[in-house]
Amino acid sequence: MNKQKKLKILNKRAICWIVFILYSILNLILMLNHEPWRDEIHAWLMAKELSIPELIVASRFDGHPILWHLILMPFAKLGFPIITLNIISYIIILISVWLFLFKTNLSLFFKSILVFTIPFTYAFSSISRNYCLIILLLVIIAILYNKRYNKPILYSILIALLVHTHSLAWGLVAGLTITFHFDEIILFFKNKNIVDIKKIILGLGIIVISTILVILELYGTTNTDYGVSINSYIIYVISIMTCIIFSILLFSIINKSNYKEFLIILFGLGFQILIYTCVYSSVLFQRFMLIFVVFLFYLMLLSKTDLLKRKLDVICIIYLVFMCLFGSKQFINTVINDIKYPYSSAQEMANFINKNLPENTTILIDASVIGQSIIPYLDTAKLYDITYDCYVDYANVSHDKRKIKNALNNLYASYSEHYIIICNDFVKLDSDIVYETKNPMINEKFTMYYIP
Repeated sequence: MNKQKKLKILNKRAICWIVFILYSILNLILMLNHEPWRDEIHAWLMAKELSIPELIVASRFDGHPILWHLILMPFAKLGFPIITLNIISYIIILISVWLFLFKTNLSLFFKSILVFTIPFTYAFSSISRNYCLIILLLVIIAILYNKRYNKPILYSILIALLVHTHSLAWGLVAGLTITFHFDEIILFFKNKNIVDIKKIILGLGIIVISTILVILELYGTTNTDYGVSINSYIIYVISIMTCIIFSILLFSIINKSNYKEFLIILFGLGFQILIYTCVYSSVLFQRFMLIFVVFLFYLMLLSKTDLLKRKLDVICIIYLVFMCLFGSKQFINTVINDIKYPYSSAQEMANFINKNLPENTTILIDASVIGQSIIPYLDTAKLYDITYDCYVDYANVSHDKRKIKNALNNLYASYSEHYIIICNDFVKLDSDIVYETKNPMINEKFTMYYIP
């Protein structure tokens, strides 16, 4: 290696380190400014209160594989503070960003822009959920992509782990498996396979077993919050994914190659469309950001192929255009609002309880599925769910409006001399307000009443 080329590599690495340090500082500030909400805290409480067998049973209602809970479990059970939850996701995304900057073949200019936008900044580093595992595994899979024929078992293990992150990643699992394992099996019968067929079968077996375990975990959910409601926003989201699919298809046709990478993304986005139209139509901020995660994964895969740099730069520009048109407004607004306003007012309510109510007070609550975000901040007080007649350590219950209304209508006949936290406006109470939290970004405003 000549001296000039060596100096160029050193300069690139120095720029990567500067970008990485700036990214780390910015996202640390955003993470420290973020208040976890119920979907984040729910996983933490499950990890804290349940054993592994109980966690497997509870995941059937919760609807998520338990890999994220297992990562949280040692910290939650050892009594670490709730901010640990966000620190974990921050570290996971930090590792992903380091790998993305130093180990992928996209242009340094593009990478330097991207780490400060979707999907690396804020969305998956500050808001702590299982989606951060998808980012990490996809970056590692993309780095290993051009070595998958040399390391088929490691490649298969990573795909198997992806199964245990989130159901929205299962389409990518199918695409990665079909374009490698099934493709190699077909080539074997044509005597054209590249990899030892025994390793392919073993790798496929690992993925199949992993998939069966997840199906056994999650099959038969009784959560009535799941459902389909096709509205204008769902149509908008599906339209974006469809546009991306057709753009990538057009690029593949013009380029006359990279059909495998197109199929991976087709399965990835196609499965998300299937979920939103047939299973669960809730597209929260992070789920919406996953659209761009899948598109970015396509770019990382292309960077590991023999695609010309000029053509790769063209598809990178297309990605930036899509991100600016469809993702930047929601992303920027969410970040700014999280800085200006509390994301959740759970900590505010808990602080009032800790300072003003007697120790070991039992506080009634109408909807623990919302109010569970208060629990980690309480010193000695306990929450009692009047809808499901139970104390609340974690809330694996549906947000059943009919049951909540019935419980509130019978409140004065069933309870007296108790404080109650109201999370909904379903029934107007004939009592004085003791404390009311400020308006947060999401639906976690709490009002406390006293029942004489």
